Amino acid sequence: MRDDVTGDPERLIQFVKRCAAAFSLTGRWGFQYANTCSRPRLDSFGGGAHVLDLATGETIGWTYTDGWLAELWTGGTDA
Repeated sequence: MRDDVTGDPERLIQFVKRCAAAFSLTGRWGFQYANTCSRPRLDSFGGGAHVLDLATGETIGWTYTDGWLAELWTGGTDA
């Protein structure tokens, strides 16, 4: 998945759910992604990962890293 503006992982998830339903796919499927920038900017980088159960369309787990380091650095949450 690539988008020059605001790539939205939720769109990919919806596409995969439609494919799973149309082709009777089962099992787990997942992806990871990175938010990058062509030049140095504060708060412009991050990423995440998502895992789905294709049979049910339910999310098994996900994570998003944008802001994670800053939050831990300032003592906002536990890792």
